[in-house]
Amino acid sequence: MTPSDQQQLKAHLKAAAKILYRNTDPTDLKSFESREKSVRQKMLSQVGPEIGSFFFSSIRNSNRKTPKNKINNRLNRHYR
Repeated sequence: MTPSDQQQLKAHLKAAAKILYRNTDPTDLKSFESREKSVRQKMLSQVGPEIGSFFFSSIRNSNRKTPKNKINNRLNRHYR
């Protein structure tokens, strides 16, 4: 990753963290354990699926260009 990409990623992650923090119940911020659980829950329910969706849509879009690729064909069948 280029230094420019690293800097841009860091800025976007900070912005996302601020949004998630703002939308976190204050009772989930009282202890280290509750913070950790809250962050983990948000990563699993909101952040991870969005990033995964981006990567899988990229694969599906490239599948249209290379239909003979076995992996792409399997993904295509899965997402029909």
